Amino acid sequence: MAILLGGRATARATRSFRRYLASATVVSIPKADVYRFGDANATSTPVFRDLDWTVKEGESWAVIGFASHEKHDFFQMLLGHLRISPYPPPPGGLFPFLLPRDPQAHVSVVSFGNRRRGSGGAFYDYTARYGAVQEEDRITLRQHMFPETLSVDVVPPELRDPSSEAQVQVQLSPEKQQLFNDLVDQMGLKKFLDLPLIALSNGQTRRARILKAIWTQPELLLLDEPLTGLDVQNRPNLLNLLHSLHQSRSPRVILGLRAQDPVPDWITHVALLRGSKVVTGPKDIILHEEALRSKHATATTATQTVTNETGAVVADLKNVRVQYDSRAVLRDINWQIRQEGTTTGSGKTTLLSMITGDHPQSYTQLASRSSHLHLFGRPRSRIPTPHLQSLIGVLSPEMFDAFPRRPGMSVWDVVGTGFDGTFVPRGKYNVGSREDAAKFRSRDFVELSVGEQRMVLLMRALVGRPQLVLLDEVWSGMDEGMVSAAKTYLREEGVTKDQAVIVITHWEDEVPWGVQDGVKKLRLEKGHGTVAS
Repeated sequence: MAILLGGRATARATRSFRRYLASATVVSIPKADVYRFGDANATSTPVFRDLDWTVKEGESWAVIGFASHEKHDFFQMLLGHLRISPYPPPPGGLFPFLLPRDPQAHVSVVSFGNRRRGSGGAFYDYTARYGAVQEEDRITLRQHMFPETLSVDVVPPELRDPSSEAQVQVQLSPEKQQLFNDLVDQMGLKKFLDLPLIALSNGQTRRARILKAIWTQPELLLLDEPLTGLDVQNRPNLLNLLHSLHQSRSPRVILGLRAQDPVPDWITHVALLRGSKVVTGPKDIILHEEALRSKHATATTATQTVTNETGAVVADLKNVRVQYDSRAVLRDINWQIRQEGTTTGSGKTTLLSMITGDHPQSYTQLASRSSHLHLFGRPRSRIPTPHLQSLIGVLSPEMFDAFPRRPGMSVWDVVGTGFDGTFVPRGKYNVGSREDAAKFRSRDFVELSVGEQRMVLLMRALVGRPQLVLLDEVWSGMDEGMVSAAKTYLREEGVTKDQAVIVITHWEDEVPWGVQDGVKKLRLEKGHGTVAS
């Protein structure tokens, strides 16, 4: 039986079929080069070359980058901040499923790799979280989620509405209220809703940012390194939530991962970024080919060392507690750190702030037979904080964000601030000659990539040979080559027998040393600490 359609009917059927194809395609980039705005095709090197990428409804994608800037550039492309040439043709364009809506209003990105800050001379006080006294520091997570509930006194004058009341209660529909309650429960943030934002830990802050992004209900959410800095126990909950949201398209989710990150089971496809080349396809095929290619290239061998169990005690914590009213953050922590020792911990900012002296309660730990906090052989209360901090080298997400980026500050200048006092010319000369990096050391610090800035700040933390080195999520923002080079340096010559190292991480394979090197672990769960070899 044959069915004959008139011209108008055929046109309508064609349009309907095209709309169906568009609605089934989330992202469409058919064979294009990607440039920065202002670059000319004929003379400029594209950021991505011959990119051919299509994301269909029902597929689950992860974008994997080997260099620190690659994922950032890829997501910036999706946000319209890079030029795609030729641009995906109409009617669908870059996001066919959004037709006829505006992509800028329906595509969001949340990045957890440390972002490169612009130049600025101020060093802000990242220890304020331990004593929020300014009114603007008292804004809670709940108020952050619902700014309309803020007291008028908290809102900056230029943002105040003269007709507003002092306090506004948010009225949500039963469906929206249930959605909010479910998201808060699944993110593990219910008990933190009425805490000041500034008092949240790194992991809690990251979960709060994801919650805020989901609550705005975009159609497509780009999450860059969402697992970085998260406790082991919170990763499965977050991944399950993201999978559930992606399956229900509320919103669709595309993950950004580092090359060393495990790929979630529910991911079906990956886009592998290597320089200007992007390889896309089913996860199992792409990752299998990549594993064969790099099987021997990434192998490293740890240097064998022996921990000196009788080395001088750098930090001695006995029954240390940190408590805010009835909420105990640390409970009876017992921990000794010795010279020529390496300890790993699970990203607990409060505990580190006790050792560095940043936390006000480090002063109030009573010295007695049953409890004390001794640092470098003396009670914490008897050590001036500036002197204490001169004995400790630190690289952490907070330090990275807080470090001033003054115009004209060179790599050479930044490394030099790692010495006790101001600059030490001889020490700076030795660093520069050993690294054989005359060109690099003269570069402007603010012009470096995120990974390069972190490498420089790592050298700053090590160069003065402090008695204690704290490395908190040190590899965030670094690419695979940087991580490998830094681990090798730390194992072979970066740390001496007169130093102790604490590595704070949520991934054990990120620790430069292994059990054979005498590494000890401190695991923190619900405020309690357990030391294990």
